[in-house]
Amino acid sequence: MSRLLIATSLVAALATSVFASEQRFAAPPPDVATMGARADLPVESFERRMILDRATVRAKLAEQRAANLSRFRAYQQAGVFPSNTFDTRKLNVWMDADGHLCAAATIINASGQSDLVTRVANQSNFIRLADVRQGPLMDWILTSGLTQDEIAAIQEPFMPVYREKPVVEQKLRAAENARLVKKYKQVTAMIIKNQKKSLELAVDRLMKNQELAWKLVNG
Repeated sequence: MSRLLIATSLVAALATSVFASEQRFAAPPPDVATMGARADLPVESFERRMILDRATVRAKLAEQRAANLSRFRAYQQAGVFPSNTFDTRKLNVWMDADGHLCAAATIINASGQSDLVTRVANQSNFIRLADVRQGPLMDWILTSGLTQDEIAAIQEPFMPVYREKPVVEQKLRAAENARLVKKYKQVTAMIIKNQKKSLELAVDRLMKNQELAWKLVNG
């Protein structure tokens, strides 16, 4: 074989090798390329770190919003509200002495977070959800489909229903029930009116917490 032919063969072989190498790394490895189709990946996986589709998050939050609004309506229809026998001033009462929950606590409880509701009652019974900034309650708010302002409105503080002793006076209880029924109707109307704007705001806030959004979408 001539030197020219040998040199030509070597060049062709090297070119083929380089081309194959380029082709091999032109696309992501198979396990990464196919991860987008899987929803059963662990939290620490590559796919968990990818940006979620906004439409998917919005759809899930819209579902949560509808469910929580339905729970709020059921609470109103039941008509059993906590009694503020703790303070002579208007006060947020998570759970009263008889075990009755406020509207927000009832919604969270009905969503499957009974342990969280009990823990809050034991540790911070007069909590204001408008002041929450982190932790399990904040996670619930972010995945509720409602804004924090809407949740705070639902958590209407209660007027005292006693005078001298911390014992419920039925006249005051009846007046407070009437006030709450009217207030809750106003809050419900506000939530319905602000549906589109509030849902987009809820999506904006949840999208900032990708891990929590993944738990909602794939939970």
